[in-house]
Order: sequence, then structure tokens, then C-alpha cells
Amino acid sequence: MRTLAEAIVELSDAMEEKDVHALRKLSNQCLDKVSLEEKHAFLKPAMIAYALAKVIAKPHYWKGRSQTVFFNEALKKFERAAAVAESDEGTALDLLEDVEKMLRALDVKDKRFVRDIMEKAKLKTASTLYAQGFSLDRAIEMTGADKRELIKYIGKTMMFDRTGSARSMEQRLKALREIIS
Repeated sequence: MRTLAEAIVELSDAMEEKDVHALRKLSNQCLDKVSLEEKHAFLKPAMIAYALAKVIAKPHYWKGRSQTVFFNEALKKFERAAAVAESDEGTALDLLEDVEKMLRALDVKDKRFVRDIMEKAKLKTASTLYAQGFSLDRAIEMTGADKRELIKYIGKTMMFDRTGSARSMEQRLKALREIIS
């Protein structure tokens, strides 16, 4: 995956195949694009891939709902997003935002959980970015995760120990110099 369009196509394919492993792998690859290549447009597909992996794996999301209808609507949006991603990144991200709203709607009926699926995706994404070397505040700024919840989540995980892609000191200094200048 080199481009946003390719990431969206992979996201669409993995969702259509209901391949939880591929969705999680894609989420991590997109986060690598964000952290190592500073391609922030890949944040949205990373979070959506994580959320889709969760909803596919958990049957309670589908009680009283049709997976087929949801997936067909999401596939249409992914197809349109991939088609315009190279020429109009903003429109592609807006279409992905529509899929995010669809995912949020899955949690509306199930009040067992305080956070919806996209809030969980934000936490997971922010914690991964933090583990890869982003500051806590920068990870929060990029994902929109709640700071208190993120700190609690990070404290419960061994995230940094598991990732092999932390940013080097040289990469951190380069990013800092770009922010300052």
C-alpha cells in the first residue's frame, strides 16, 4: 500500500471478506504511514479498519441489524472514496467520515458500553502513535482521543514493549524542527 486510494481498496476488500486479521494488519500499516512518513490522511482508514475488525468479531453489534445492508452501504462509500482519493483527498476523507458515522450508529442501541466503537478506535490509535514515539499531546491532537481515558488505557497496556517501530531520536528531532520552523 503506497497511496490512500490503495489503503481504501484494501480496507474495502478486507471488510467484504470479513477478514479481521487483515483489517488489524491494515490499521497498523496505516499507522506506520502516519508515524514514519507523516501521511496524516492515513489516520482515518487506520481507525476505521480497527473499528471494523471489532464489529465483525463481535456478534452483539448485529442484533436486529443487517450486516449485508451495512456492508453494502460502506462498500459504496469506500469505492467512491478510493476513486477520488488521489485527486481530492478531502472528499475521500469525508466519505470515510460517513463510514465512521455508520459505525458509531451501531453502538446507539447497545448501551452496555460507555464509549462507542470509534472512541475505542481513537484510544487504540492514539496509544499506538504514542508507543511509536509521538508525544501524548500530539497523539491526542491527531486522533481526538480523550486524554484521561488514553492515560488510563496506556497504563493498562504494554504497548511500547510490543511495537518495533518507535520513532528514533533523529526522527523526533526532525519533526520538532519542522513544527518550530
